Amino acid sequence: MKDREFWTDFIKTYFMVATLITGVMGLIGSILMPEMTFGYQAFWSPLFYAAVGTLPNLVLYSKRELTVKELLFRKLLQLLLIEAGIFFVAFFGVSDEWRQPHLMLALGGSVFVVYLLATLIAWIENLLSARAISEELLRFQQKYSE
Repeated sequence: MKDREFWTDFIKTYFMVATLITGVMGLIGSILMPEMTFGYQAFWSPLFYAAVGTLPNLVLYSKRELTVKELLFRKLLQLLLIEAGIFFVAFFGVSDEWRQPHLMLALGGSVFVVYLLATLIAWIENLLSARAISEELLRFQQKYSE
């Protein structure tokens, strides 16, 4: 993957993850703590969590094509780094009342779901792009093979 493609994907992933985190925070918050209200500073937290969740994408960077084993290992490492980073940010320096098992379980599950959704969306986007390129190549071959 070229540097420019990597950084373009990195930025797209950041905004996709920020959007998914905002939705998950709204859903879980309205279920687990419906009485809680926030000020405008709460708008910054999904952006911050998205940055923490997107930085582990750097483990996927490679100048060469990765084997399936290498890619799967790096994806697992990426997920573990994301989980660790989000848990650190969410629970470091907070009072014990926030470290409740159901909140930690909800957060861990949410991070996993957001990771799966982001991976699925990126895979679908890549699939559609590959199909479009293949169709274009077929048209090109047909045009010049006549």
